[in-house]
Amino acid sequence: MRRVGKVLAFFFILPAVVLAQNGVVRGRIADAAGAPLARAMVSAEGSGLHATSDDQGRYEIRGLSSGAYLLRVRLLGYQPRTARVVVDQAAVTQDFVLTEQPISLSPVDVVVGSRARHTAAEQLAVPVDVFTSEDMSKQGVVETGQILQSLAPSVNFPHQSVTDATDIVRPFTLRGLSPDHTLVLVNGWRRHQTALVNTFAYGTGAGSSGVDLNAIPSSAIDRIDVLRDGASAQYGSDAIAGVVNMVLKEGQFTPFINSNVGRYHTSDYPDDGTTVNLNGGWGVGVGRGSLGLFGEFLDRQPTNRAWADIYEDAGTGVADSIVNGRVIVKRNAVPQPNHHWGDGLEKDVMTMANFRLPLNDRGTTELYSFGGYSFRKGTGNGYRRCAVDCASLGGRNWPEIYPFGYLPEFAPNVTDYSAAAGIRTLTAGWSVDLGAAYGFNKFDYNVRHTLNVSLGPCLDPANPCAPGPDSIPGTGDEIANKTAFFAGRLQRGELTVGVNAAKTMTLGLPEPVNVAIGASFRREGYQITRGELASYIDGNNAAPGGGDARPYSQVFPGFRPSDESDSHRTNVAAYADLETNLTPKLLANVAGRFENYSDFGSLFTGKVAFRLQPSPRLLLRAAGSTGFRAPGLAQSHFSHVSTNVIGGVPTDVFTAPVSDSAARLFGSKPLREETSVNLSAGLAFSPNDNVTFSLDVFQIKINHRILLSATFDDSVSARILATNGFANISGLQYFTNGIDTRTRGIDLTGSLRMPAGQGTIDWTAAVNYTKNAITRTDPLPAALDSTGRSQETGIIDSVTYIGITEERPDWRGTLTGEYNLGRVHALVRGSYYGKFSSAQPGYCDLCRDSYGAKSLFDAEVGYRFASIDLSVGVRNLFDTYPDQPKSLRDTGLGGTAKDFNNNFGVFPWAAASPFGYNGRYLYARAEMRLNQ
Repeated sequence: MRRVGKVLAFFFILPAVVLAQNGVVRGRIADAAGAPLARAMVSAEGSGLHATSDDQGRYEIRGLSSGAYLLRVRLLGYQPRTARVVVDQAAVTQDFVLTEQPISLSPVDVVVGSRARHTAAEQLAVPVDVFTSEDMSKQGVVETGQILQSLAPSVNFPHQSVTDATDIVRPFTLRGLSPDHTLVLVNGWRRHQTALVNTFAYGTGAGSSGVDLNAIPSSAIDRIDVLRDGASAQYGSDAIAGVVNMVLKEGQFTPFINSNVGRYHTSDYPDDGTTVNLNGGWGVGVGRGSLGLFGEFLDRQPTNRAWADIYEDAGTGVADSIVNGRVIVKRNAVPQPNHHWGDGLEKDVMTMANFRLPLNDRGTTELYSFGGYSFRKGTGNGYRRCAVDCASLGGRNWPEIYPFGYLPEFAPNVTDYSAAAGIRTLTAGWSVDLGAAYGFNKFDYNVRHTLNVSLGPCLDPANPCAPGPDSIPGTGDEIANKTAFFAGRLQRGELTVGVNAAKTMTLGLPEPVNVAIGASFRREGYQITRGELASYIDGNNAAPGGGDARPYSQVFPGFRPSDESDSHRTNVAAYADLETNLTPKLLANVAGRFENYSDFGSLFTGKVAFRLQPSPRLLLRAAGSTGFRAPGLAQSHFSHVSTNVIGGVPTDVFTAPVSDSAARLFGSKPLREETSVNLSAGLAFSPNDNVTFSLDVFQIKINHRILLSATFDDSVSARILATNGFANISGLQYFTNGIDTRTRGIDLTGSLRMPAGQGTIDWTAAVNYTKNAITRTDPLPAALDSTGRSQETGIIDSVTYIGITEERPDWRGTLTGEYNLGRVHALVRGSYYGKFSSAQPGYCDLCRDSYGAKSLFDAEVGYRFASIDLSVGVRNLFDTYPDQPKSLRDTGLGGTAKDFNNNFGVFPWAAASPFGYNGRYLYARAEMRLNQ
């Protein structure tokens, strides 16, 4: 009764609260010359309400309750302003005059793409998308990577399942390239990559390492700038596809707490995937400066879209009666579905801080620092090991330990932290930034619900039953089996020290030239640590039913002593960047960069870009650049034996460094840098004040692209490995510069503001088309080609070929409508995902399957109270799923492509689906400001 009383009291009080919230603040925002300023953000601190100025500089905030407020106005490239107002029932007028920033303090002052100061992305010679924190909050998702995918069609962030550690740390891609072709910055400083190597990731070529966007709390981000153009000459290695710059919130601001709760509610599956996110921040004053503190907690429960397994008999010989993935008659003790196909468990704790302290009243010298820490516990699963036999997965269980079989599970811990600090100052007309940054990522491989078959069926440490590595019982090297293992650790660290300087100079050209110069030193480290002994040892126990038992912990063999490495390298770089208006309508930018790596040598890259504005409403732009990417330390030194299920057959594959003797048997060569040529051209057009659209076309050619080779696992490969003493290995792959690629595409964006009764609707649209082609491949290694009997077809296999050229949607598009009327706001969004193809998770040469285009729709409605904004919404309103595997092509391996891609009916949906296969998601979110 008490709870009912509280609810009734709330509804009785609500009308009075709403009626008391009729205050209005309006005004005009202009520059020092009196010209109106559009797109300025005005917020009433403590209310949660804000407005954006129109093209005449006008703004209006409605629905304020009576009281005093601090109005804050911000616009990129201008000094922020504040004013205190007292609101009652009458409208209050408050105008603002903004002045330009006296100096450019930040290395990336407004947006990436130029080192000169600009006040809008439209002023640049290259395409840049700017997404504000307000944009981010309306996406109905809480992970930073998913938010970015929802905002930018050029970004792909597919869900991952049964992809080993990639289930837990998911990579994102830009413009159809690999995760390591996009440079990620935080406040203009290079963000470190993860230690993880993506060996099975969907939607990208195997063998890359990217940045873990989900280690950055979304609550700390003020805006995300996405540069859709090659920028190696401006920002360094990796910026082949473009640059993503995350700008943190700063200054003093009212404490806020945001919460988001949701779960999947589908037509054909039980509700699951409950997700709870709690985040907040507080900007406190510190002398002349400020300290922003942010924290976030995420608890995401698993989803499972697997179907029941028609072959599961729990070792009894009697399977369940199953129709269309559902159990009709249950006949054994194993719960169905017996596999996992969906998101794993994830629990994250993330923090971030951002500090700025001006050292003088003019603000021309300041200290700055920012950094954060995150910790993640996640899970992912492999293929099930049955009680007695599971087709080709037989002999991998001891019924004495798991009477009904087991589903092995990854349960890693991921630690990530970073810190940056420096000083910015103005000296002799130069804006100078001197600082340093360090980032670290650690991935602990913990596996559980598993075992090492070669250690036998005994779990008692005092009574092991396997003879041990020497195959002789009683010699003291025997160890008992286990059901959980520490399988090893990957670590990566990056230290960067840099100086950047910029000045506007007169160099005899029609207008002053913005000159930017800089230099940096970077030290990278990468380390592999062995797992515990039981995770990689061969205990020499006979297999169930006789024969040799498989060594190593099932699902993920531990890193061996021979896999261990502790490698480092250094990089020094220097750049120069010049930008000026050659005429009042023509802007030109030229940049050059020299870099030297201690492990592969030196390279020079350059860029030239132009922006022509023949009229105030039309802008034309074009750019050409060369780029490069140095081989990652992980690509040079990663070493591991993993169990891949290829065409239904478990295969122990050795991923070998190019320097390893096993790789040299197959013709491996030292890795060299990738080089690229990037060409782009486009336009931006505003036919009137309420409509803007842009169109850009691009081409990216990459030579000597680095990726994992084909898995050489035919009979000839096996014989070569066995002859040279590589036991317990069925196949081998290594990193190679084996292909050249060409990427072509189109980006189209548009926006429209229109009245809707007493409110307004803002429409935004974005479309991306990307097509990858492989223009050159290295030949089959001579060791295989010379025999004339090898079944291998080339340095890469069809799985990789399809993964690069067809495993992302060719077309991506979004159309979003945002409605605002006082305190009421609503959103509708349509997302289009084009067709794609994949040969995963079958992983065989004839496993190609094609999947059709899909459209998804989202909706949200909300109401802003005095200090809280409540919203409810739905993603994937119509519960849409990707297509199912359907190819009936005979693979010659005992099944069709469909059989291997859906694991004989257990994995029903397209594995590489760019939007996943979880179905409809319902959520509620609250944004609350705490009055001080």
